[in-house]
Amino acid sequence: MAHLVADRDPAPGPQAWSRAWHEVLAGESARTTRAGLGWVLTSLAGGRLPALDLLEIGCERLRLSRVTYDGAVAGPDAQPLADAAWCDLAPAASALPAERLPRLFLLAGGAGSVPADVAAPLRRALRSFVRETPHHFGPLVVVVRAAGWRPVERAAETLQEEVAPLLRLRLPAHWPRTPDDLTTGLPLRRTVWLTGARVDGASGTVGLVRRALFPAGSRTGDPHDTCPAVQVPVTAPPDGATTGESVAAVVSAGRDEPPSRWRPVRLDRLELPPGSRATLRYRLRGPGRVELRYDGHHEPETSPWTSLAHGTPRRLSRPRPVDLVLALEIAGPQAGGGTAVEERLQEAAAVVTAVREAVGSGDTLRVGLIGYRDHAPLDRPYDSDPIVHRVGMSTAQVAEQALSGWHHSTLRHDFATGLEHVPHELTGWRHLWRPDSHRVLLVVGSRPPHPRSRPPQVLRRSAPVRICPDRLEWEAALEAVRHHDGVACVAVVDEPAWMDHLEGEPHLARWADRAWDLFGAEGRFTAGHDPRRIAAAVAAPALCLPEDGVPIRLVVPDGDGEWLHAAAG
Repeated sequence: MAHLVADRDPAPGPQAWSRAWHEVLAGESARTTRAGLGWVLTSLAGGRLPALDLLEIGCERLRLSRVTYDGAVAGPDAQPLADAAWCDLAPAASALPAERLPRLFLLAGGAGSVPADVAAPLRRALRSFVRETPHHFGPLVVVVRAAGWRPVERAAETLQEEVAPLLRLRLPAHWPRTPDDLTTGLPLRRTVWLTGARVDGASGTVGLVRRALFPAGSRTGDPHDTCPAVQVPVTAPPDGATTGESVAAVVSAGRDEPPSRWRPVRLDRLELPPGSRATLRYRLRGPGRVELRYDGHHEPETSPWTSLAHGTPRRLSRPRPVDLVLALEIAGPQAGGGTAVEERLQEAAAVVTAVREAVGSGDTLRVGLIGYRDHAPLDRPYDSDPIVHRVGMSTAQVAEQALSGWHHSTLRHDFATGLEHVPHELTGWRHLWRPDSHRVLLVVGSRPPHPRSRPPQVLRRSAPVRICPDRLEWEAALEAVRHHDGVACVAVVDEPAWMDHLEGEPHLARWADRAWDLFGAEGRFTAGHDPRRIAAAVAAPALCLPEDGVPIRLVVPDGDGEWLHAAAG
């Protein structure tokens, strides 16, 4: 007994069962047909057969469909010709019980309390179904989806002698909604693409592009295998040119065909806020069936492809000039190899780059820089100036180069820094604003400004919150530049640990949150956020709708990748 146990094979896994099941189906087809399904499908895809008539004989229903594959669509088209239940056909209705379970018992070959021969009524019902269908038979494929149900199989065998099908398949008892499972192995006649709209930031032009998902000739393998997905990174259109929803349109087309001849495979409407990015994952499930896996919310798009293609604008309106003042906290902890300041400098440079890409090149964007640090512990009024870097309005490239030369300053206070001097500094920059510009103050920092008076209470820390030695009223100054100069405020905050309400400093946390809400009135982001999302908040009001007022509805490629411009026409 021990050797019998030792020699026993391990239990097969799911994939082994799947392969064995398909081997059984292949064996059944080989024994009962003179031409395999692969040959029939290849003949249909290659044009040797103009169409196929599929007669499906199931345990409960009959269905006749005509399958064509003319290449003008993404996959084969199965047009239903007739569909009926056995119990609805007069010859079989009188011999079958009205209740479903007893009826299935008889159709499976079982004997009831009163023996009944249902094979003959089934044969008559099947002949009646075929003869009364108004069509002209082409090459016929008979698919018996009732292997082991002897009365149904005997009826099908009798019909086979009369109609001489090109192929007969014997499959397990199963009734799919459509006969698509029979055409899964067909190769693609045309390439399947994901379409998008590419926006040129410099010129504002918008053009249709596409990226190949599955080239012509592709086919699916075992439908139960986990075939790798094609991953495509996309972004939302620029803020001002989108509704917050974008369409991922998958089409079938030849390489040189114009968009008017592209045929939709699937259209999905995605929630993509301005500046957001997403990764779309597609799998080929059949000649005309592509599966989308996307983490966010999506639903079918109801607009036809022609409307999406023709409605894509040709050009964006030229953006307004953008005057961006970037204020950066250069003080931070260095203990234990801390790199907070270096990370802020890198993040600030990345945001400047993203804004430049959003609004285009040229003189559209100008950037000014302010670097601020902590007050000295013993400072009296106006002893020192926390603002240690000032770079007037210049190009984005000059600003990025200047940032690379800034260095860390000593952290002298846990709870506040010299940020309160920035709004007052801006009042002296009014002569630098361009008359028609969109003006933005972007603060990249960690700690809030010193209060002018009445500092918040510290509960668990030993050090108190110091007030500003210069007694600056930063809230009034910030409101003045917002109201009189039209400055928008965006903040990127690397929150210190004590801002977490669970750390036991509720007064500090509420005070800091309120300060950052004011400096981030038009957008408050945490450190490490996607620079494109931050750039969208900075540049959104400067970006206008397309010239014809119609938003861009298609997704935008995230990077150049393998996207091709659409052919004219």
